[in-house]
Amino acid sequence: MKNYFLKLFIVCASGLFIIPVQAQNKTVLLDVSHDEKAQYTKVNPQMFDQYYELVEEKLGVSLVVNEDKELDAALLAKSDVVIVLSPLSKQTLKNLTPIERTSLVAYVKNGGKLIFFTDEDHRMDIDAFGANDVVEPFGMKFGGDLDNMRDVMAISFIGEVIKGKYELPYSGSRELTGGIPLSVRNSPGAYVHGAYTKLDNGGKIAAFAETMVDLFIGWCRDEKVKW
Repeated sequence: MKNYFLKLFIVCASGLFIIPVQAQNKTVLLDVSHDEKAQYTKVNPQMFDQYYELVEEKLGVSLVVNEDKELDAALLAKSDVVIVLSPLSKQTLKNLTPIERTSLVAYVKNGGKLIFFTDEDHRMDIDAFGANDVVEPFGMKFGGDLDNMRDVMAISFIGEVIKGKYELPYSGSRELTGGIPLSVRNSPGAYVHGAYTKLDNGGKIAAFAETMVDLFIGWCRDEKVKW
């Protein structure tokens, strides 16, 4: 058994977002500027060490952690992949600024690669945060919270990215529509858990409707991925 996010992220980053043989001088920007860093380390004290291990040691690219800078065009232009982590607390979160919303959309439209996470209503106000301003231009949309089901997993979706069905930890999420599914909730209705969109110019965006996938929480089985 291995940390499931390690495997899922390698699927997204090394396949959909970064080609390993061309990884020299690449940079991944990990954005935690929309909540206090302590909110993330409270959930997983080793999370940032695990990001460095994965991105720099496993993928061989540079990781930059953004704690307080606005995601404007100048900052995004320095990054080959941008990961925006979901806020974890309404008491400490910072909503996306108007500049950040337009800059993230322009970044993807200009060929950038974005991985974007959200979570349930008790952690964030999806409208106030501005998540749909970022994903709707690419045919995806976040909705309200799904019913809270215990002992339910998410499961990878068989398609271009992942060639088999593999269990992913799951702890509540919101509705996500549109895009090409990456994973679904393993329950009646098979609600989409993660999806992505590709542009003709190379721009790519992946959206996830819950935040366990960005915090290195949980376990999964090894998967077989072909690109």
